[in-house]
Amino acid sequence: MMTYRNLLGVTAIAVSIGLVTGCASNDVKSVRAIAEEAQSAAAQAQQTASEAMSSADEAKTAAQQASETANEALRVGEEANTCCIETNEKIDRAFKRSMEK
Repeated sequence: MMTYRNLLGVTAIAVSIGLVTGCASNDVKSVRAIAEEAQSAAAQAQQTASEAMSSADEAKTAAQQASETANEALRVGEEANTCCIETNEKIDRAFKRSMEK
């Protein structure tokens, strides 16, 4: 037969096992919740990074187009300047001829 002392020992062991199991279960739940939060944060960070990359690509495209437009404007300006120089030279020659007469 079990004595009071044996019954008390068995009860203490059972309670200890119950507490350890309960604490372990709570720890697992806590760790799982933290892991799920971390996963969610990582997914959000990935989404934000993808959006930033897309915006950067759009900005790069716009900058390339602006650079092409600026280069075209520079070319047109240089042509206009060359034309202006040639016109001034023609006017100067015409003026010199008229002064020689």
